[in-house]
Amino acid sequence: MSIYKQIRFGLYGCNMYRTRDLIEGANAAAGDVVKITACYDLDPDKARIASEKYGGTVFDREEDFLTCPEVDVVLISLPAYLHAQAFINTAKAGKDVYLEKPICVNDLDRDAILAVHRDYPVRCYVGLSYRYIAPFRKIAEILRRPEAGKIIGIHHHWLAPEVEEPEVSGWRHRLDQSGGQLIHHCCHVLDWFEWIGGPTTSVMANAINVTEGPLPHEEREITACFNFAQSGMAVFNLSQHSHQYVQFGSVHTENLGLEYRWGDRTFVRLYKTRSRAADEVFEWSSSDQVGDGGEKDRNRLQMGEFIAAYLSAAPMPISIEQGIRTYDLASAVRESYRSGHRMSVSPWRRETL
Repeated sequence: MSIYKQIRFGLYGCNMYRTRDLIEGANAAAGDVVKITACYDLDPDKARIASEKYGGTVFDREEDFLTCPEVDVVLISLPAYLHAQAFINTAKAGKDVYLEKPICVNDLDRDAILAVHRDYPVRCYVGLSYRYIAPFRKIAEILRRPEAGKIIGIHHHWLAPEVEEPEVSGWRHRLDQSGGQLIHHCCHVLDWFEWIGGPTTSVMANAINVTEGPLPHEEREITACFNFAQSGMAVFNLSQHSHQYVQFGSVHTENLGLEYRWGDRTFVRLYKTRSRAADEVFEWSSSDQVGDGGEKDRNRLQMGEFIAAYLSAAPMPISIEQGIRTYDLASAVRESYRSGHRMSVSPWRRETL
């Protein structure tokens, strides 16, 4: 950690949209303490473009970049299948890490990350971000109210359109490189489940796979039911042939009912005393201006929390263990529907029950 009240970032990967978003979020949250000091990309031209835009020395060799004494935190924003090795190399160099999700896309990389983290315990924050999106954050806030009571059930629907030309997106639509939608994107929701409901103990899942068509490499439809250790359960549905792009759902506790939506209309409705009319309604516009609950607010809040924790030497709000946890949950879903059995998802293992 820097001896100054400043974080000096090295960019490991300079061409991802999340690189841009996170830098903008950091500047919005605490621009006076954030400085880009180094840029490295497998494509040197992209590193030079980033340097011109954000500042920092351009490095053509990974070894030189990772040993740069002017870097406190390496921000890793790369195609998903490169995350694990980039983290391993960075940790071995003794640099702290901001690692974009997913933390890995296969079991081999999962185990390698844990082994390196044990031997090189650098500070690592994992970029799981639904905790910072307006409706999901508001639900967590409501569930912390004393009158909420225990969670009984969570039902979350993720509807996505089919991809007409997946080859255009490259690695994002290759199962071995992205982990598929379940690992690459739905990790956010799986993290959110445990953030509001606590640890899960098991999952049972079903899925429909299509061998022909635009998504031959992953599930077209998944329904998974997670049991929480404390109380209640969560049901997750992913549909990749819905011709829509929206997320919505409900949460019901002993004393409250919640309905939410994130998409063309974003809201949370709270039911306490009436069954048909909400007692409280929270709405956000579809613009992306600061204060509207969109991407700019998400990036600002997330980077602000990371920066505050890092400078105060506090525990990382989203740790490497939690990053691994979301991978294990997603993997358990796949193992459950493939085997036809309920899977244990106790920490650090997945077992057939």
